[in-house]
Amino acid sequence: MSDEMGNVVRLFREEPGDRIKRLMVEDWETAYMAAGQSLSTEETAASLRVAVSFMSHLVRGHFETGAITEEQRDSLLWWLGTGAYAADEMQK
Repeated sequence: MSDEMGNVVRLFREEPGDRIKRLMVEDWETAYMAAGQSLSTEETAASLRVAVSFMSHLVRGHFETGAITEEQRDSLLWWLGTGAYAADEMQK
């Protein structure tokens, strides 16, 4: 993966909530499609939910040990939360 603009995840929290949610769902689905999978498959969506849960636990642990700031924790948890939302949204 390169650092070209097409590979940058959009994290503009200032935009309207519905729009940013839609964009993040698209970004998560694009990432999974690049790996030959889709969040429309229940097994794939379930694996994303498990990964989000695990990574959220790690982020909280890093915050508790002082490895990251509260702002970093909140930002990472927000981003991970969009993954859980994407997994749920693609199952509708």
